[in-house]
Amino acid sequence: MQNKPLHNRHILIIEDDYYQAEDTRDYITMAGGAIVSCWGTPPNLDELLMSQRVDVALLDINLGAKQSFDLARELSARHIPFVFLTGYDSDILPNDLSYARLISKPAAESSVIDALVESVTA
Repeated sequence: MQNKPLHNRHILIIEDDYYQAEDTRDYITMAGGAIVSCWGTPPNLDELLMSQRVDVALLDINLGAKQSFDLARELSARHIPFVFLTGYDSDILPNDLSYARLISKPAAESSVIDALVESVTA
């Protein structure tokens, strides 16, 4: 039986680049993760959590005209771990989110999977 490090984990992906989102979705599902949703804009978290389980989120920082920092704060307040996957370096993070894990694009599949696994098992 193949090792599925994200087995039974529900992952929210917020990524505005279609190809990056699809690639990320593919390797997360190959690692056993269930994709809650894959959007280019932050969802209404209250509505989403009423109908879906979210174990961890993978957030692109720059979402066109918006950034995902407010969503990261909402997730943190609900004790839902998240990882930033972005082209920016850690200098862009606001002080209150400076603790967040940040993976630089382009990221190796193993880096993303490892970060998600570590986030849900921490």
